[in-house]
Amino acid sequence: MKARRRTNVLLFTFGSGRSFPMRTWIEALSLRGKLMAGIVVCLLLPSVVSFFVSNWFTQDVMKEQVTRNSQESLKIVDQYVANQLDRMLYILNLLQFDPDLHLFVAELGQMDSVRQPYEIVQTKLKLNKRLDAILASFDPLYLTILLPNGDYWANYSSFDFNPKRLFDKPWYQETSDLAHYRTRWVGGEPNYVPNPDGVRHPYVLTIAKPIRSGDQLRAVAVVSLDAAALQKLFSSSKKEETLLITDREGRIVFDKEMERIGTLFPFHDRLPSEGQASLIEVDGEANLLIAEALNPHWQLVSMSPYKQASKPIQAIRRIDFLIQTMCLIVFAGVLLYLTGALTTPIRRLAQTVVRIESGHLGERSGIRGRDEVGRLGIIFDRMLDRIETMVHSIIREQEHKRKAELAMLQAQINPHFLFNILNSIRMRILLRGDAENADLISSLSSLLRMTINRNNEFISLHEEIEMIEQYVRLINVRLGDLLHLKLSIASDAVLAEVPRFVLQPIIENAYLHGFARKGGTITIRAHLLADGRLNIVIADSGVGISKERLEKLRADLQGEGEAKERASAGLSGIGLRNVYERLRLIYKEYCSFAMDSELGQGTTITLVIPQQREEE
Repeated sequence: MKARRRTNVLLFTFGSGRSFPMRTWIEALSLRGKLMAGIVVCLLLPSVVSFFVSNWFTQDVMKEQVTRNSQESLKIVDQYVANQLDRMLYILNLLQFDPDLHLFVAELGQMDSVRQPYEIVQTKLKLNKRLDAILASFDPLYLTILLPNGDYWANYSSFDFNPKRLFDKPWYQETSDLAHYRTRWVGGEPNYVPNPDGVRHPYVLTIAKPIRSGDQLRAVAVVSLDAAALQKLFSSSKKEETLLITDREGRIVFDKEMERIGTLFPFHDRLPSEGQASLIEVDGEANLLIAEALNPHWQLVSMSPYKQASKPIQAIRRIDFLIQTMCLIVFAGVLLYLTGALTTPIRRLAQTVVRIESGHLGERSGIRGRDEVGRLGIIFDRMLDRIETMVHSIIREQEHKRKAELAMLQAQINPHFLFNILNSIRMRILLRGDAENADLISSLSSLLRMTINRNNEFISLHEEIEMIEQYVRLINVRLGDLLHLKLSIASDAVLAEVPRFVLQPIIENAYLHGFARKGGTITIRAHLLADGRLNIVIADSGVGISKERLEKLRADLQGEGEAKERASAGLSGIGLRNVYERLRLIYKEYCSFAMDSELGQGTTITLVIPQQREEE
């Protein structure tokens, strides 16, 4: 059974639910329309793709550029702020590790202001002399030393602010409990340092550190930085940019917007890792968020609008789009002109094809030229010449074919004549009372008819068995009824379909080789398996086959041996290998051919045949 040819067609479905085959739509266009569609696809599509691809990639480039610029600006601020914090830490470490300063602080902490007022003044003068020179180069840093006895030392005037009030700060006790190498990063504190100009920043950045001798607390040193310097630096950034310092908990330590100092930074949980950047949306606008670590406790954060930084790239994209549009218009005009020049000879070629279709095989296009269309016209005319020659050749071949068919029909007269003669002889013998020989001639006539008639490749198992019975009857004429045929055919297998002459070569092989042209019994059993395949077993009581010979025969059937089973000289003209190859050609791997034998035990051949051929 031939498989049906299927053609896949792409359908367009519109809002009304009606489907239109794309192939039909394209075929309905004229050549000019198809070329115009090609122009639109080849010019507009790359432009659109280029626009979107450019937009996609420039987004990454823009983000990288904005990130790089923001990081460079942030590093400058980071260096300045980190330098100020390092100076503050330097002063605190100097009090801890400088022997003279540590001694002065320890002595002040142990003196009684009532009993030792003179010694206190002398020690503070020594401390002033030592620290003033250092702090003068670190302006504007303000140092306060809070002593355990309630006294203090400060490098600023205490007229407007009493430094003893720092004892009441909540972070004071926390600092007192720290180890000597730990530092308390207090952060933004209300400015308590007077300014000679009368103008001061509302906040100072403060850090504190305990000064210890072993486990004994000698003092708590507090260093504050006037935030006016940071305010000036932070204010120099872009107006749209937010620049601030936060601690590890997200609390804002410093911001040029002073009202936010001490509050939580709302995007702290979305801060990227150092060296990275993240995009966040604030009031419907994308912002670039970058962070740089000042120290393990504080970090510098920058948040700037993403849209502002993208303006240069957006301008480049607009110029690129304008150039592409202009090129598209120019190319479309040129292609339209070329389309008109190309379609004229093609139209002539189409008209020639139409005239040829109407039967004028002598028509030629006459198109010539060095371009593709000209060469197409030349090749087309040459092709028409060859087609005309082939038509005449086919006509001659058809005449030869008709003559061959007539000869074949004439050849079929001889077999029919032979059958008629055999039937006449049979009737004359039967009229003389010799029924036995009449039956033999009838068997011979039936067998010859089955052999010569090859119109149907497949017959029923019942018909194949009838032919085997006729064949065995003829053999017994020579053997004297010594070859016995036993049949065990299940009722469901009688009408099963088998290839013509699939059993006769096996019976012939058993007669020639299994019985050595002597008598014996051949048993044929057939039934349908559970999967619907036909199982046929042919067993003989012959001499059998040795194990080595059996393996060689199996290899020969598979085409692996050196020798091949040769055709016998019987009526069929085919051998066991031919039977096996026929089954494999018809049923592929879905059939089986098995041969089993032992010396003195006869030979058994088992066929399993599907009831649906592979080509179906």
